Amino acid sequence: MTVTTVMMMVRDLLLPRGCTGCDSPDQVLCRSCRDLFAHTVTRPAPGTLEGTGYSCAWYRGEARRAILSWKDHGDEECDPPFAALLADLAVRSGAVSGNDPVHLVPAPSSRASMIRRGRWHMRDLTALMAVALADLGYETDMLPVLRTGHVATKSVQTTNAAQRAARITGNVHVTDPARCAGRRMILVDDIITTGATMRQCAAALEQAGANVATTLTLASVPK
Repeated sequence: MTVTTVMMMVRDLLLPRGCTGCDSPDQVLCRSCRDLFAHTVTRPAPGTLEGTGYSCAWYRGEARRAILSWKDHGDEECDPPFAALLADLAVRSGAVSGNDPVHLVPAPSSRASMIRRGRWHMRDLTALMAVALADLGYETDMLPVLRTGHVATKSVQTTNAAQRAARITGNVHVTDPARCAGRRMILVDDIITTGATMRQCAAALEQAGANVATTLTLASVPK
């Protein structure tokens, strides 16, 4: 038994936790709240091969509370259940199959957000999602190749290319285009609101030669 495990046990004895969605005692995410993420919410996903993106839940009620607690209040114990829910969504939506390898790409976070949260939360979540899908027999991995911010350039030619890409992708850029060319990818994010971020991410990956199949998110904001 590790020191971390012992400390977590002591913490749970002194400050027992509740469900991140509804505060039911002694649970990370209770069955009722998990069921809120068992849907297949669809919405248009421009720039993807399928043209449709998928979400586990609507962004409201206990689902919204659970995501906010995990995302902005450091409830990292939600990583495993949320990763499992996204893996289930990938399977039931048909985003993954037993025949084609797929690369999961986490949506980027700004540097300020990562400093505030102490981590790139979508990278951690997507890594666990890839493991969950691999355990189910799907050939998947995680490629954290998207970043936000300005693109560094070294010549007039590359500057022009970067400027052309920036008009399409906004502040999102690919850090390692060689890892993207010709590969089938799925974009993964926590929440989809207008879809603007996903469109920028898909455009950046397409510029790098990737085939973006679809998008997967924990929740979709009702229009």
